Amino acid sequence: MKDKLFSNWGWKLLSLILGFVVWVTVLNVDDYSTTRQIRDIPVTLINTDAITDKNQLYDIVSGETVDIIVKGRRSVVNALGASDFTAVADMSKLSITNAVNITVTANSSSVNNNISITIVDNVLQVELEEEQTASLPVTVTTKGETAEGYTTGIPVSTPNLITVKGAASVIERIEKAEVQVDVSGRTSDVTATCTPIFYDANGDAVSSKKLESKVTGVSVTIPVYKTKTVAVKLDTTGVPADNYKVVNVEYVPNEITVGGPADVLQNLTEITVDDIDVSGCSEDLESTIEISKYLPDGVVLADENTSISVHVAIERNISRTMTISANDITIENKLTDYDYAVQFPEGNTVVISGLSDEVAKLTAKDLKITIDAETLSIGANTVELSIKDSDTYTVDSTCKVDIEVTAMP
Repeated sequence: MKDKLFSNWGWKLLSLILGFVVWVTVLNVDDYSTTRQIRDIPVTLINTDAITDKNQLYDIVSGETVDIIVKGRRSVVNALGASDFTAVADMSKLSITNAVNITVTANSSSVNNNISITIVDNVLQVELEEEQTASLPVTVTTKGETAEGYTTGIPVSTPNLITVKGAASVIERIEKAEVQVDVSGRTSDVTATCTPIFYDANGDAVSSKKLESKVTGVSVTIPVYKTKTVAVKLDTTGVPADNYKVVNVEYVPNEITVGGPADVLQNLTEITVDDIDVSGCSEDLESTIEISKYLPDGVVLADENTSISVHVAIERNISRTMTISANDITIENKLTDYDYAVQFPEGNTVVISGLSDEVAKLTAKDLKITIDAETLSIGANTVELSIKDSDTYTVDSTCKVDIEVTAMP
């Protein structure tokens, strides 16, 4: 048995070696060399202080991620993904064209030693800008509607000013910092902490990723008040141009809904607007006024419409000379059995002025000229006619009359 085991040992050893060679050959054929593209490996920036220390900011134009081609054993290459690699751009080596080379290595040294890496585009391109700082007031807006019969008061925000810094081109676009609070169905004060959103002049949000601020939240308190409907009273001030007069004032709305603390609303019955200036006007005046500036302290407007439309009708005064006869004069308190003869020694006209429509239709009788006989004596009397102004005309001049009082035969 022993002889059989050790006989032909040379052939047996050769067979063993040949088997090993065949096994290695098969193994190598099965695990052949291959290439594979791996996409979107994030690029890490290092030494960025080389830029920021110069009060500059950078914005990546291209190269935020990188693609590579990996070559190596199939068993190794096929197991790799983007997370197995680190891509780095050293910003201290930024060129005058604002570009820097990207390097990529495998996270595992054993993998790194068994593959080759080719970067598809090994350049990261940036834009540099000066850093700028701005202070922005906080604007509070509301979402939803309070319960019926309630409205929101003036919000209070803390802080009410936010300082942000970023690239000059971004900072210059920002118009406001805004926070929004939901007041749907509320009947009492609302308190909330909100994240500010920055908007440009077109109302488009500016990405906060490009901004730096120490303020991450704004505390907001919004009072919620009961509402009340009150009248609007409007008066004009000033005097129109010569010979012109205010004939009518119309405005809408003539009542508004307001909100405020209960003790203030309790005594509030009307809102007075008394500064519609017609000084020197010779034609109708139309104006739109913001009613909010006439509200008492602590009172807010609850209506969606915040303005009042005003129309002041202004017309020209005309003068008219009217002829008076004795029959147009009424002598009151006459003595019995006495005759009263009226004559006009210097003319029988009076001059009145007023709005054309009103003055044109007047008759002498409408002037209601009276003389009290108790002021007359027996014989000759000279009297200056006294005619009262009315709402529609003014008496500019009158005339004298002679009245002869005599006893009847």
